[in-house]
Amino acid sequence: MHDVMEFIDTGEPSRRLAWLSGPAGAGKTCIQRSIVEECLAGHILGGSFFFGSGFGRDNADGFIATIAHQLCYAVPGFREAVLRKISFDPSIFNKSLVFQNQHLILDPLEDVYNNREWIQPKVIIVDGLDECRDTAQRLQVIHLLRALMQHRTFPFCVIVSSRPEFDILTAFAEEPFSSITKKFLLHTYDSDPDILAYLVDEFARIRRTHPARGRLNEDWPSAQALETLVKMASGQFIFVSTVIRYVENRQKFPDLLLDQILKTASAREAPSKVPTNAFAELDALYTGIFRSRSVDRSQLRLVLHAIPEIWRIVETNSLLTESGDLELDLGPSPWMLDNFFGFIPGTTDIVLSQFHALVHTKGYICFYHKSMEDYLKTPERSGDLFQSEGDTAAQFVLASMKNLQRWSRTLRSPAVDKGAAFGALYLCVRFTWKQTPEKYDISTSKLAALTTVELAKMLHFDLTILLGWIFLYGRRLWPNPNDMLNHMKPQSAPLEGLQDRWLHPIAQSVKMLHTCEVSALFASDALRF
Repeated sequence: MHDVMEFIDTGEPSRRLAWLSGPAGAGKTCIQRSIVEECLAGHILGGSFFFGSGFGRDNADGFIATIAHQLCYAVPGFREAVLRKISFDPSIFNKSLVFQNQHLILDPLEDVYNNREWIQPKVIIVDGLDECRDTAQRLQVIHLLRALMQHRTFPFCVIVSSRPEFDILTAFAEEPFSSITKKFLLHTYDSDPDILAYLVDEFARIRRTHPARGRLNEDWPSAQALETLVKMASGQFIFVSTVIRYVENRQKFPDLLLDQILKTASAREAPSKVPTNAFAELDALYTGIFRSRSVDRSQLRLVLHAIPEIWRIVETNSLLTESGDLELDLGPSPWMLDNFFGFIPGTTDIVLSQFHALVHTKGYICFYHKSMEDYLKTPERSGDLFQSEGDTAAQFVLASMKNLQRWSRTLRSPAVDKGAAFGALYLCVRFTWKQTPEKYDISTSKLAALTTVELAKMLHFDLTILLGWIFLYGRRLWPNPNDMLNHMKPQSAPLEGLQDRWLHPIAQSVKMLHTCEVSALFASDALRF
């Protein structure tokens, strides 16, 4: 972090782009957040954008708008210039990122260029570029940053952090970027002193604030324990941050929880040895936490694999506002998972209640770190918690079909909260019609358990009335049925799976009728419930 701040303070006119690179868990985001805090304190932060999984942060759609919004508060006169652009073209946020870059950042900077009071901000932070799923968008972001820095009115240096993914690595290694980019490669730094300092501070906090602080001595944990943890971390901040979240459990004794972790080190090879798997110690930590609690393993496996799958459905179906908030309540909450999989209410809360160190459960459920998803998808790493993509898809298909059949009956009841059920129903429809048994290896997938009768039910399920009901409760998103259908069907790819059976005939009917008539038809169908 010291080297990055020195880069910001000294400033090299020919090299105003910096790339902070390191493997997963190396602490890139932690460093970037610390830089943001220090720059805020020094009044030199222009703006920041943190890519990530969940909540619509895995794409660059809102990148320019977010930076422009922050510059409105950092640069005097910039806000007024941006508002003029928006009032002239209210649809500007629907335009390309290149167009937004020109009209929301460069043109306003040109307007205030002669006002030298605004030169104070020095830096813009972009974290987790590799978390942007679309590789084309990743490269577009890099090219947008280059376009900004080539402009005479853009005074900022830019700090980009990411894992060394091939496309990003290649971009920064070749011209025109190699000559203007300062590289900070975390794997070349000795991070052990920083990790030790982090552990010392966090354990001191636990000694001060934990309900069981009376049993914790001032010399807890011992220097030997700290040394062991640093060696186990192998330069990965994600390891020690997970340890702290696990140990600070306010319903357990911290010293006993720490002893459990240290025992995994003594049970394995000596921590001074370099493990063949870079994530061996992290995997051992994950496995140890999961095995330390008595829980239904099948339910735990189902819930853990459902979490990233639901986020993918949400994020790939444009159900997010420009600010990244969920437009529909589709995020994986405990209530939604219980309802979707037919659990007894409260089951998901109980299953995950003992794993707060690994899974964030307040509000929408998500993993603290992407390494958890990688762990679950690798059988050699996660053991009996592994589940193939085919098995996960099969569970979603079967649960979706049961829900669709159940809701097609129960939604007729006036006692059902139709608005609350809207998101879960939409999720079932979106997932089910994109899946077919042919997409997965039937011999190893639970889809093989589908009988001929069940397949027939899937293929001939009458979705017309349910689509009408979805439209009725989705007017805020889709002003007319054509908008809904355009959203649901692929833009460039042919219909696949159950889409052709369910969507094509309805789309043909919509084309033949006037929008008002279709609205009335859908509304009347929905009211049949």
